[in-house]
Amino acid sequence: VMLLGHNDDYTQDVNMQVTIAFNHFGEGLVQRMPRCRHGYFHVVNNDYTHWEMYAIGGSANPTINSQGNRFLASNDHKE
Repeated sequence: VMLLGHNDDYTQDVNMQVTIAFNHFGEGLVQRMPRCRHGYFHVVNNDYTHWEMYAIGGSANPTINSQGNRFLASNDHKE
């Protein structure tokens, strides 16, 4: 859904500052809501419903400030 940052080796993204706010991430989404590389990310007041792998993720040492988000996991256990 959202991939923020060029790649793990692109260290210029360390200066990036992004706010992700007031979104609904609904059923059927798998991952990257958002996926953050380097930089500072404020993920605030989002609604996550029935995602598949992960909702918020990071690599390359980002700072992720997650506040006021609502997570509603699925009862469907896939193996």
